[in-house]
Amino acid sequence: MKNRRMSMWWIRWEDLNWPDHDNADRIRRRAEALARADVTTVIDFGTHFRWDYLPYFELLHDYLARVAEACHKLGMEFYDHHSVNLVHRYHNREEMRHVMLHSGPHLPFSPSFEAAESWTWRGKKLNDWRMIDVKTREPLYFPQYAGEGFCYRNPAFIESYLEYAKKLVADTGIDGLMADDAVYYMHYNACACPACRAELRRRAGVDLPPAEDTGFWGNYDNPAWRAWIDLRYDACGEFMEKLRAVLPEKFELLNCGGHSDAGKCNSQGTDARQFARAVNHINLEISGNTPPYKKDPVTVNLPVSAHIISGLHHEGVAREKGLRCFGTGYGFSKPSANVIWAVNKMCGSDAWFGTLKQRLGLPRHILDSLPDEGALIGDAFAFEKAHGDLFTGDRAAQMGLYFSYETRNHTLFGNKESGYPRDFAAAVKLLAEAGISFHVIFDLPADAKTYPLVLMPSPLSLTEEEERALDRYLAAGGKAVAAGPAGIPGAKSGWKLPNAVKLPPDKFFSTVRDGVWMQQPAWMNEPIPDSGDEDAFTELRPGLWYNPLRISGGKPNGAILSFCRDFGNPLPVKVKEQTGYLVSVFETEDALLFHFLAADFETEIDQKLDDMRFHRSRVNLITKAEPAGVGRTLLLESRVTPRVFLPFREEDARVEKTDGGCRVTLPEKCAYAILSFPKDGVE
Repeated sequence: MKNRRMSMWWIRWEDLNWPDHDNADRIRRRAEALARADVTTVIDFGTHFRWDYLPYFELLHDYLARVAEACHKLGMEFYDHHSVNLVHRYHNREEMRHVMLHSGPHLPFSPSFEAAESWTWRGKKLNDWRMIDVKTREPLYFPQYAGEGFCYRNPAFIESYLEYAKKLVADTGIDGLMADDAVYYMHYNACACPACRAELRRRAGVDLPPAEDTGFWGNYDNPAWRAWIDLRYDACGEFMEKLRAVLPEKFELLNCGGHSDAGKCNSQGTDARQFARAVNHINLEISGNTPPYKKDPVTVNLPVSAHIISGLHHEGVAREKGLRCFGTGYGFSKPSANVIWAVNKMCGSDAWFGTLKQRLGLPRHILDSLPDEGALIGDAFAFEKAHGDLFTGDRAAQMGLYFSYETRNHTLFGNKESGYPRDFAAAVKLLAEAGISFHVIFDLPADAKTYPLVLMPSPLSLTEEEERALDRYLAAGGKAVAAGPAGIPGAKSGWKLPNAVKLPPDKFFSTVRDGVWMQQPAWMNEPIPDSGDEDAFTELRPGLWYNPLRISGGKPNGAILSFCRDFGNPLPVKVKEQTGYLVSVFETEDALLFHFLAADFETEIDQKLDDMRFHRSRVNLITKAEPAGVGRTLLLESRVTPRVFLPFREEDARVEKTDGGCRVTLPEKCAYAILSFPKDGVE
């Protein structure tokens, strides 16, 4: 599959003055600017809550058709991106101001509740599709969006959306569709509509209990609760399959970009494996500031490693299904654009870059003065285009890192951010810092050829089939290392982990803070007490070692790395010494490629503009991103010396041979380096 270099096409209020000669000229000029930046694929954003534009579909589709035509003339693809099911609604002027200011990128243009009451699409009332609150059994409200959502299990909604999707494709000539928001943004508050309740009765034979029933809500010992978790995950995959079936054969279908490795996945019902049932390309939204700005407690500032952890989970799904990944990142300067691009390249993903200016809360005349996407991402895309051989390989497989869906989906430990997600994340980071290349896998292999070693962080729960698969893998000569709470026979530990929440509704369900931020309930973030076990590995049976301590605690990690180095597939190049970088390893027919990206950055923002903001939402205008804590020396064991590429630096690196390897000296504070070791002569 071809690599794509992707960029936003923001639809702005003035663009809806259509048809208009000045707008037509602006479309041409914007397309030309993106083409000059070596963009291959353009994806729009704006008019996002698409059902709010129902009276204006013809106008909007005509505009999209003109954009598609302009992109096609320059050899670029054009995709439409919209929410399949969310709508803005507000009860009063305060909520109106909130949505207009905080959801500016959507172009929030919505009817009143009174007007929406009568809206129909081809004979079906939109209000009949709404998600229902499990607590009140009334239409569910989304305060963070000042809106509502349609249930994507509702047959009338599904039929209507499929009709719209066919009309959209026929009207516009778009090459792809990013169908967004088929997840539960109000978490366990959703959804108690008749279709969802009927599916629970079909699967578990019970009616959806009231919110006060602690024997059901959050009780993982109850098979009906586990069925509820599963059917909410399945709803997305089933919806996307139905959408795929009505689209042209070679038409690109994309998904929204929720993480698939977090504790909140169970409450949101979001998972890349569900999207992969139908899509061509799996998305990860790299939300907030990349790299982080650590001095603002209101904006979203995850470390670079968090995006790579989530990205590699998605890469595992894509490999399983023969798909590609892409990551969506937002920034306002070249330093941010460069890091967003590099994060994607570390995951073997395509990069989709956008500026998200409307989140800055600044007057329009200032936003108009800020650079657009092409001016920021062009350098990175030009480097990628000129050095395509550096970005065509597959991740090298020295070992497998097992992600336990049974633990995530069907245990309380998997639903806690301090539980299973933390241990999986710690395992990814441990291997990436050590330069050990791995694949995230979801099934234990049948033999030991591809993955002679499998690392299993905290596999608390295994199905009977997974236990049999583990036995077969070990019998075939494979080796496995497990650490933390484990459901493996013979894995004794002192962990006392409950499997039920047992909280009243006001403590169990998510809330919204300050009308903007989704607030997870405290139980999802509560720490898990130590087990009191000793740091010691036991060989439970030949080839299977177990340590009761968690990888996120750090104690077993030195021994784990020794297992990985002793039993993983050896590479002819090994990282012996490096400081402050995350490492990804790719293999092509001709070379081994080692990518080094700084794990930490010091960032600065445009403080003058920041002080002018009339609201704060998700992002800052970062002006400088400088690597922090990185050393200049990379020491590698290798029979050949590498070519070194520094995408963001004009200086050259120095390469020196050493006994048994080479030393690479990077420029000071180098953010990203790629080392290409030719296979000729490598043993």
